[in-house]
Amino acid sequence: MSQRLPLKIEIHPYMRDHRFEGKAVLPAVEVMQLLAVSTEKYLPATDIRFIEKAMFDKFFYIEPDTHLVEAFNEIERDETGSITAKLITKTRSKKTCITRVKKHATMQFPGNTPDIQPPSLDTVSGQIKKGFAIPSHKLYSDLVPFGPSYHNIQNSLFVSEKGAIADIQAPKQSTTHKLKLPLGSPFPLDAAFHAACAWGQRYLAVVGFPVGFDRRIIIQPTRPGNRYTCLILPVNVSTELFSFDIRLYNRNGILFETALGLQMRDVSAGRMKPPQWVIKKDPIIL
Repeated sequence: MSQRLPLKIEIHPYMRDHRFEGKAVLPAVEVMQLLAVSTEKYLPATDIRFIEKAMFDKFFYIEPDTHLVEAFNEIERDETGSITAKLITKTRSKKTCITRVKKHATMQFPGNTPDIQPPSLDTVSGQIKKGFAIPSHKLYSDLVPFGPSYHNIQNSLFVSEKGAIADIQAPKQSTTHKLKLPLGSPFPLDAAFHAACAWGQRYLAVVGFPVGFDRRIIIQPTRPGNRYTCLILPVNVSTELFSFDIRLYNRNGILFETALGLQMRDVSAGRMKPPQWVIKKDPIIL
């Protein structure tokens, strides 16, 4: 038995800097935060910091001059206690009066958070830093053309066949709105997606967007105003669908969160192409 919980999504100005082909779209990290807050409010015992089987099915476009969007969190609990949350919207056709339901994202809260043994940041970071350097201004002008609110990779992003590494600055929260952030600041993980996107452009000549992941474990929530290091490790390489493990560390090398099995693919039907300067001519070797 499912339950639809109403969501009133406040559209803040910074969200309009997150774009696909010139149109503002709600970031996946914001979607996860919204569903987590809503689910925890309805079922307070839910462990929202362990997420599995996330799928980002359809972009949630943000229309110009829109400040509040109504949507739903459709939740369902199975016999094991696992909770599935879906972000859905309903639109009604003026001509036919038919109501259309669109599912934008799905994720599960399975329950007990597993113990993890995080590898040291130093394991491969030194090797990656000997690779190809992409200055942050080139990253955001040529590879990930988002607005300034999402320019959060600092200095240079380093990529090699073994992965990517970058320093990330989580912006401070605006004094005009203090959002509840049980999953931490949305910006560090979103910036890690940028690094993964750049890796795909460098080694696969594909502009990939996140379409899902296997599991996300938040050990400590990232905080606005703090700096982090993201480590991107390729897991499965294909031009159709490629995947990564993502790890976010603080400046002392302490692991804050992981996103394992991040899946990325081209969602532009080939319209988006990497610039020639970033594409590696030699075959990838993992």
